[in-house]
Amino acid sequence: MSSALRLYKQELSRCRDHFQQIDLHKERGYLMKFTTFSANVENIMPFIPRSEHETLFQELLLQQVFTTFDHQCLTAGDLVKTSGAQELLTKLDSPRIYCTYHLGSYRILTSLLFRRGVDCVLLLGSNANRHQGEGMIEHAEGLRKKYNLTNIFRIVEANSPSAGLTVLRELKAGRSLIVYVDGSPETAPEPGEEDKFISVPLGDRRVLTRKGVAYLSHATGVPIVPVVCYRQPDLRNVVHCLDPIRPIRHSDRDMYCQEAMTQLYKAFWPYLKRYPAQWEGWTYINSFLEPEEPKRTEQGRWPARPRFNQDRYTLCDLEKAPILFDRRLYQTYEITEDLRDLLLNINSVDSVEGLVGKDMFGELMEMEVLH
Repeated sequence: MSSALRLYKQELSRCRDHFQQIDLHKERGYLMKFTTFSANVENIMPFIPRSEHETLFQELLLQQVFTTFDHQCLTAGDLVKTSGAQELLTKLDSPRIYCTYHLGSYRILTSLLFRRGVDCVLLLGSNANRHQGEGMIEHAEGLRKKYNLTNIFRIVEANSPSAGLTVLRELKAGRSLIVYVDGSPETAPEPGEEDKFISVPLGDRRVLTRKGVAYLSHATGVPIVPVVCYRQPDLRNVVHCLDPIRPIRHSDRDMYCQEAMTQLYKAFWPYLKRYPAQWEGWTYINSFLEPEEPKRTEQGRWPARPRFNQDRYTLCDLEKAPILFDRRLYQTYEITEDLRDLLLNINSVDSVEGLVGKDMFGELMEMEVLH
């Protein structure tokens, strides 16, 4: 092991030691963030037992600490292990659209490509640019000075009305684009934007994903290069480059967009299954889930002794107020302390309907709070 790699791992070990001293349960908003995370995992990867969710969540929080460190470390990109179609991660005569995901140390791809002389244009949401953009530009300038680089690094805000035209010009000028295809909280679907999204499978659910990157690929003839970043158990970062997705000249653009985006999520799935604790997308993917039709319980078929539906609902205290969280529809309901106590002790109640009244009992059954 090189001395640089050894020092790098020592620094990450220090980060872990510091992280393990934090009492996460006392952190503001921890319970609600974990509950949303848990619901997301359960909807997409139901084969992961709920008993393992909190360990995964805390591992994700630690991975975010590691990612922040990598972003501040100029030499982190030099210690990356590359695999797959590695020749596509070097300076080429023609541009590429690098499509990656918020997995592992996901910012390391930008650092790696820039370090290798690639002219890079990074597509970021306005919020991400506001909080991270300046640091990324400083990182690129640090690399430029350290390695005497002359290539270009620019950030384009995905939310800008002129983003599409700007990126189109950059691609035609021979500069490569870096896109996080698994979205971000601020790029989630909004009413009236249906035509900008397509539905693709992800695990046990379908998610809505923006099709703009595939549209640009088809319009310019620039191939899409899927790239997956992940961290090995020995803490070393890996950047794995998959085979490119090439647009077919004169083919149907909508069909290509559907196929390309489906391939991008299909390529991502094996790595998500292998490294579920390294995907930041668990914290926001609920905003991209394709809605499911709610199932209603028919009156007259209600059980005599109903139980609290813990598979669908979670009870938690938000700012000391009892909250009922719907893990399927991601809705929260503020409830009384009496109802919370009833749900927690329902097995000791002889007649729930007699206690809460016919109307409330019917509502609880129809919402599947009871079953």
